[in-house]
Amino acid sequence: MLQNKQLAFVHGFVDRETINNTIRKANCSGEIDLLSIDIDGNDYWVWEAIAIIQPRAVVIEYNAVFRPPLALVAEYDKDFVWNGTSYYGASLNALESLGLRKGYALVGCSLSGINAFFVRHDLVQGKFCAPFTAENHFEPPRFGFYKVGALDMHPPGVGKYEILPR
Repeated sequence: MLQNKQLAFVHGFVDRETINNTIRKANCSGEIDLLSIDIDGNDYWVWEAIAIIQPRAVVIEYNAVFRPPLALVAEYDKDFVWNGTSYYGASLNALESLGLRKGYALVGCSLSGINAFFVRHDLVQGKFCAPFTAENHFEPPRFGFYKVGALDMHPPGVGKYEILPR
C-alpha cells in the first residue's frame, strides 16, 4: 500500500527480474486496487514475477491472434521491444492459466481484443459473467477501433513461442 496515498511514478524499463524492485521504489506493497500491464511483449512474464503486491484487479494486454484454446506465450527476452507485428505477448488462454495460478478470474476482454480483465477470486462474488474462461470472454483483434482506417491485424511477425500445458 502506498503510505501517503499519493500516486507515484517510477520511470524505467521493466522485466521479470526488475519488476518487484521497480514497484518497491514506488513505496508500494500489499493490496492495491488496480495493476495495468501493457508493455508490448513480456506482459505474461512480468505478471508472473510480481510478488510484492496483491491487486484487486489486473488489466493486461493479450495477443488476440491466437484464439482459444491455444495457450501460447512469446519466449522471454529481457530486451524485447515490440516491432509492430503480431509477434508479442501471450494468448488469452495462457493468461487465463496464469491468472488462475495467481488467484484471479478472467472476467472480460475489451471489444478491441487488446486487454483482458482479471479480478481476484475473493472479490468476484457473482458480479461478473461466468464461466471465467478464455473461450467465454475472448474478443478477436479489432485494432481499427482506435484509428480510422487502421487494419484489423498487425502485420505477421515471426518468433519463438512456448506452448503451455492446459
